[in-house]
Amino acid sequence: MNTRPCTLTQATRFSLFQSTMCGKLSVSVLIMCLALATLLEGKSVPMELRCQCIGKKESRFIHPKHIENVELFPRGPHCKNAEIIATLKTGKRICVEPTAPWVKVVIKAMMKK
Repeated sequence: MNTRPCTLTQATRFSLFQSTMCGKLSVSVLIMCLALATLLEGKSVPMELRCQCIGKKESRFIHPKHIENVELFPRGPHCKNAEIIATLKTGKRICVEPTAPWVKVVIKAMMKK
């Protein structure tokens, strides 16, 4: 058998190598967790468990130049109706009637962009 006894320096080297690898692994895991948190920060999950549009929905025409953003909320466990919320350039949020013909046209146009 050709084995040499482990000297103190070899044991010390192994211990240093092992602690360095453990430190690198810890730093890598920390960086991955921070990256994941950063990516998920911008993604919001609707937490409202109720309908957003309570009451009257706007069916009158709103010119697209006044609309900043349109949010579509499909029907689900939170609400039995599909909801469409238009955010105007003034910052006001308006629930619009999903079946109104102009709403369908505006949504198609915005999806093309």
